[in-house]
Amino acid sequence: MHGGDVYTFTEEQGTDRESVLDFSANMNDFINIKNMEIYGKDIKNYPENNLEQYKSILSENKFKNGNIAIVPGLTSFIHFYMAGLKGNAIIISPAFTEYNYARTDARRIELPFNAVNRNPEIIEYYNFDSLFLVYPDNPTGQIMRKDSLIKILDICLGKNADVFLDESFIWFVNNREVDESELIEAYHNLIIGRSLTKILSIPGLRLAYVLSSCENICRIENNLDPWRISQPALLYLRGCSMDFSGIPEKTEMERKYVIKSLKTMGMEPVGSPRANFVTFRLPKGINGEKMKKFLAARNIMIRILDDYPEFGSDYMRIGIKKRWKNAILLRSIKEYIGGLND
Repeated sequence: MHGGDVYTFTEEQGTDRESVLDFSANMNDFINIKNMEIYGKDIKNYPENNLEQYKSILSENKFKNGNIAIVPGLTSFIHFYMAGLKGNAIIISPAFTEYNYARTDARRIELPFNAVNRNPEIIEYYNFDSLFLVYPDNPTGQIMRKDSLIKILDICLGKNADVFLDESFIWFVNNREVDESELIEAYHNLIIGRSLTKILSIPGLRLAYVLSSCENICRIENNLDPWRISQPALLYLRGCSMDFSGIPEKTEMERKYVIKSLKTMGMEPVGSPRANFVTFRLPKGINGEKMKKFLAARNIMIRILDDYPEFGSDYMRIGIKKRWKNAILLRSIKEYIGGLND
């Protein structure tokens, strides 16, 4: 089950949405979400179909408009993209669960992140037509080394295999190692997906974009639905800045604070997280579901990773928020653990 189902949560807890602290979904907590009004004139007609001005907003002066396709959420595009696949598809695991849920004629081959990161050459021993890498991955927030990523791209290019690089959380990474504009120029087999849901904190608007060569983007757009982006989503994007300076640094500072605090309670972070979330292994004697219920009674949502085969109900993922929210979560977890020892 995905995180962020605040509607079911508030119904079950008998509370209102404004009182919920949602650590189960990884939205940017360091940005101001703008209020907007929807007028009849914005919904009585079909939405705009010429998206060039919106591509210019997303280009960040790094990409050509021809390198960009705007899509109604990255999850939707993942399902669209995988539906057209044949042959074998390597999925570097762990990954976003939708890569396993999406319907496809491709045969999925899962390879562990740590093994591929250490030795990317192992993919040479497989026959495959596509490869999926979440960068940074979900749910641990680790990021593939630059040299390993380049080696993967080179091998895939030699095999004439496509690479789908899921950068849903890339804006939260401090000291980023690669220049994606150079990558899409060098590798015609590369497609990069970026979710605006996370960085703009607008999951209700369903907005994302894809980066690739002009040839790939033309082919993708020819197969996408017309009027695929709602007019309210476009209007919101029109007033946005793509300047996210300071957010990686704030995220890193709060992530370190949360990790240090939870380690004192016996919880160990998994891997070397660099995104706006951390996965922890719970200490022995801590039941993840019971702790989740305890926190829910205090209007706090967390994500237990019982639907990830690599993890289970003794692992939790929490989003990184502002300090005052993080402090409430940490106090509540400490209260739960202290209650077990009474």
